[in-house]
Amino acid sequence: MQAAGRTIAIAILAIATAGCGAKQPPVKATAEQLQKSFQKVDPSVAAEVLQASAALQASNYSQAVVLMDRVVQSQPMIDEAQKRAVDSLIIQTRAAIRQNPKLDSAQLY
Repeated sequence: MQAAGRTIAIAILAIATAGCGAKQPPVKATAEQLQKSFQKVDPSVAAEVLQASAALQASNYSQAVVLMDRVVQSQPMIDEAQKRAVDSLIIQTRAAIRQNPKLDSAQLY
């Protein structure tokens, strides 16, 4: 089970690393997308998603990524909306790092 979660996380990271030419949504929209897509999960998982969303909005990208990585690994299966939300978080993080390389952290990998 945990291997499947890691596989999904790696696949999402690979997709995000490939990048896309589409304009990225604002950080607030990404945070809201995360919260909305994980509404119907266990309350403890929802709390972590809320923390990740708050971290994202506070530009604490490494904390947001670490929290969402834990969420993805703890979920037996995530749906397409959740995958897109996590993908948006990773894309936002990459964009922020491009603008400010000092944001890059070993925790992101």
